[in-house]
Amino acid sequence: MSAVRDASAVYRSADVCVIGSGPGGAVTAHLLARGGLRVLLLEDGDRIGPGATLEALEPEWEPALVRSARRRPAPVGRPWSARGLGGGMGLFAGIGFRLRHVDFDARKHVADDALDPRWPIAYADLREHYDEVERLLGVARTRGADPLEPDGAAASLPPHAYSPHGRLLAGAGRRMGLRPFPTPLLINSAPYRGRPACHRCGPCNEHACPSGAKADVVATLLDPAVEEGSLMVATGSRALRVHASACDRAGAVEWLDQRAEVRHTTRARCVVLAANAVQSSALLLRSPSRWSPAGLGNRHDVVGRGLCFKVSGYAAGTVAEPARTAHGSGGPFSTVSFSDHYLDDACPSGLGGIMYEASPAERAPRDGRMPLRVHYLAADQPMWRNRVRLSNKRNGLGARQLLMEYETHPLDAARLHYLSEQATELLISAGAGDIRLEESGYERGSRHLHGGCRAGDDPRTSVVDAYGRIHDQENVFVVDGGFFPYPGGVNPTLTILANASRIARRIARDLATATI
Repeated sequence: MSAVRDASAVYRSADVCVIGSGPGGAVTAHLLARGGLRVLLLEDGDRIGPGATLEALEPEWEPALVRSARRRPAPVGRPWSARGLGGGMGLFAGIGFRLRHVDFDARKHVADDALDPRWPIAYADLREHYDEVERLLGVARTRGADPLEPDGAAASLPPHAYSPHGRLLAGAGRRMGLRPFPTPLLINSAPYRGRPACHRCGPCNEHACPSGAKADVVATLLDPAVEEGSLMVATGSRALRVHASACDRAGAVEWLDQRAEVRHTTRARCVVLAANAVQSSALLLRSPSRWSPAGLGNRHDVVGRGLCFKVSGYAAGTVAEPARTAHGSGGPFSTVSFSDHYLDDACPSGLGGIMYEASPAERAPRDGRMPLRVHYLAADQPMWRNRVRLSNKRNGLGARQLLMEYETHPLDAARLHYLSEQATELLISAGAGDIRLEESGYERGSRHLHGGCRAGDDPRTSVVDAYGRIHDQENVFVVDGGFFPYPGGVNPTLTILANASRIARRIARDLATATI
């Protein structure tokens, strides 16, 4: 599915141009194409093959400049969930949480100087879409086992069995009075919709699944629509600019076929940004017009603001190799989770985060000791000063390079420290020794990218409305994590999928009734 190398008619116009093929873009392109619309999907990267690894792919991705307090910008930022067809889902660990009710209105828990964390929608607005994407892709979980899990349909698949590592952590948590539950995974625990069950080869995280057991939006959503002729996918194709045709409308997308080094301009009735929170913000900033000289949708200098990565870290140690080794040492990256400290009065602000097993790639016992590792993460404060900008430096295409400015808020530092203590206590309860804390480097960017095109009712503090439409544009939408005005304390993939489904159905309706 590579880009055609000439200015053929298929690239001259489309009903919808979707930029980015990750979870938000894939769902949107799939639903709109299945609705009879002519959809062009632009993807900067290529297809991610089975067995591919983040370690091998990431060096080819253009980094962002990062500037923190009193430091010169350095090209060490990570502005990609993944650069490739299917986006981050090609390499993610398969973790599929729903946001909790508190995540949609966390005003009681954020710092006084934070931006308004309220979503312009509630969990009820997403529930049916969560249910839909779970049915479509398959989520292995135990309904009701997570004490903070919001209401939803029955699980489409049974949970994965605890790994030897997860079994130790679950037992340790119970002894501490915690309530462990199986990590919800977009990985088949049994054959589902033509895809096989996981054969526990591991390690899942930062690896493309070799068997197809992990949910894959390319095989499930994009390839079928392409085969039907309702969707055109152009890989290796970088969106350069969204062209305005009027003060309140976009008329076309300019993009580059990077293989042929040919530029195209595609006229579109509607433009959907799904490149990820950082890249979508940058594209808007790179799309000035005479009506919006600071960038499309940026009349109030909000585009790129409120950038969030989630604060996170790892606690790791080793335990004596257990005698019972059912299921071997392979299997999913995470099989057990804890939400006991999500709402926790002892945590600074009263809002903590999630903890879950995060088994390392090399997880087999060695010299009678088995590694044990816990990931802890929490939502960070949406701050005006944390943002995506364009630097004065240029990349190989002549475009201004990305600059990410981010500082951890003192409240978040305290919350992260609290969670690190809880994760350490969990390892101690499991009998671990040689315990150490590992930094995640989240402040340079992470696989959890949120904000920058934050949703809200007030154009002075948000970029898009409740349906992802840019406030001053009739036909430009955002469906990726950039929409999130508050990141929530769990992995965002399932929410991006659900929210994109909700927005795509609204776009389809508006295009059908000619209100766009």
